[in-house]
Amino acid sequence: MFSALSADTMFRRFLRSQKNLSEIDVQEMLRLDDRNVTSLIAVSVKDGKEQAVGEARYVTDSAGKLAEAAAVVADDWQNRGLETPLFADLIAEARRRGLLKIFAYFDADNKSMIRVGQKVGFRLGAREAGSDYSMLKAEILL
Repeated sequence: MFSALSADTMFRRFLRSQKNLSEIDVQEMLRLDDRNVTSLIAVSVKDGKEQAVGEARYVTDSAGKLAEAAAVVADDWQNRGLETPLFADLIAEARRRGLLKIFAYFDADNKSMIRVGQKVGFRLGAREAGSDYSMLKAEILL
């Protein structure tokens, strides 16, 4: 899924310009045996073949009470209603595990993901300027 993402989608997920995942990003995405990482994958089945079409994850702090979350949906699946349940399920899992707060950074121009964040309960903070973009820090108390 990640190799097929557009440059715009890659930027909005990683908040930096890149065409492909770096080796560090690949290692991070595959680090699923770490108890601090929770990842949910949305899968489509076509002609008996499974394909990842979305992913939402959080990584907790060492105490396991605070987490940073991120989500991405394949370009062909964006704006089809997948983002909201994916993020909602991730938040439900965080509650089940006893987390206290989740925060996320949204590209300030990504109105669709900001709406999804607000739908699932994130409160938006102030706009933070990066070198070539602006982002919003959002958080949800669990």
